[in-house]
Amino acid sequence: MDPRFKTNLLEHVKAIGAWATRRAAESRIDAVDCSLTLRLDGRTLRLQPQFAGRRGGPNFVYFDVPDAHAMAFVGWLPYGPQAWDVSLSKRRFKTVAAEAGLPVPRGWSEPGLIDAPFLVKRERGAFGIGMHGPYPPERAATLNLAEGEFAEAFVWGRIARAWYWSGRLTVLEVFDMPGVAGDGCSTYEALLRRQGAELPADFASIAALQGVAPGDVPAAGRRIVCDYRYVSPFNPTVYANANRLPREAGSALVERFREAGRRFWPCVPGPAGYRAAFVLDAIVDADDRPCFLEVNSNPQGHPDAYAQMLDDLFGVEPR
Repeated sequence: MDPRFKTNLLEHVKAIGAWATRRAAESRIDAVDCSLTLRLDGRTLRLQPQFAGRRGGPNFVYFDVPDAHAMAFVGWLPYGPQAWDVSLSKRRFKTVAAEAGLPVPRGWSEPGLIDAPFLVKRERGAFGIGMHGPYPPERAATLNLAEGEFAEAFVWGRIARAWYWSGRLTVLEVFDMPGVAGDGCSTYEALLRRQGAELPADFASIAALQGVAPGDVPAAGRRIVCDYRYVSPFNPTVYANANRLPREAGSALVERFREAGRRFWPCVPGPAGYRAAFVLDAIVDADDRPCFLEVNSNPQGHPDAYAQMLDDLFGVEPR
């Protein structure tokens, strides 16, 4: 199997090497702590690594120590882990984003008010942990939200993730929600199992919203969406560079994400002159209009984001 593009150390090294060659900069990676040191025009910059793995529990987390718990490399940044109120709380993000003019889905803390298909999410957390659904609105009648949970309107569309450096768009990924196509003789569940991946726990819930049960036989060619998460066993795009900016610069889709970064950046806390990377997650509708879900203050790094970040940090004009 091909390695995942964004957690492949070699892809990050190649991107840094290409920038360093273009700028005639020196670069060194410390084999002890995996930090990256760059020198250009008499200036020195040290970037800190970030890793993903499990530390003291079953869930994946990001951390900056290349110890026995590190399972994947997720990029270099010129600072340590960041935590903002708008990244720690999904509901706080949506309040701030809406005030900044970004479209966001409706949310409910009272099940009796739910009047649309919905997901159940945790106020805090990452990697989709604790998220389940989507459910039809009538399911709300028996819904009991645990402490720290809320309901959010489920939005059909394409899954999007946008990387920013200090409010400027550097990478944009957009792809269809994972799905399977009927063959006219296999059940929906059999079609999923044929993929050889572990079934999402709520694969039947999302199918039910499309009028399909696990034992139904979809007509040949009919596509059934089976998951809505950015990271899914049915999403092969994570194994390749899915950045759409190089081929879609200037499109209405890209410009909407550029504008979202400009609007949201003033909402990020920090002193004057503060610079930081962040990622906005969204769902994009059929008219290429994004609906924003959350912000990540410690995002998984993308190799294509380094050039703009390093040009800015060293104060050189982009090429």
